[in-house]
Amino acid sequence: MDRRSRLLARLFAVCGVLLVPWTWVLIEQLHGQAGKRSFDSSWVGLDVLEAACLLTVSFLLSRRHRATSPVAAATAAILCMDAWFDTMSAAPQLAYAESLAMACFVELPLAALLAWTAWRALEWAAPQTAAGPTASVVGRIPGPR
Repeated sequence: MDRRSRLLARLFAVCGVLLVPWTWVLIEQLHGQAGKRSFDSSWVGLDVLEAACLLTVSFLLSRRHRATSPVAAATAAILCMDAWFDTMSAAPQLAYAESLAMACFVELPLAALLAWTAWRALEWAAPQTAAGPTASVVGRIPGPR
């Protein structure tokens, strides 16, 4: 595995692990309401999902597994969704500023990095033929024969 892949795998693992204490902070803020069906408790579930996805991407990337690309793309989409709902559901003033800062400086850049990882992983995750890599037809329009 190249140096860049190792660095990305570690970064995704650190982000996934850092979401665990953040999830506990959210649970504490809910004051025992996390087990009840509510809009606030859904954020806990979403953060647990994000942590699991980030750790899965890290694991797959460190092994150059073929599933890295779709899992990284799905994780990027989940982070974008989280950024959107965090900012749109935040209370005015400080809570909105906090959610906007998290979206702009953490969630969306991480989602972009995951999308880039998903795209780059296609190079080594795509099946190879005996004669070498298959000719790419992406972007080509077949002409008349």
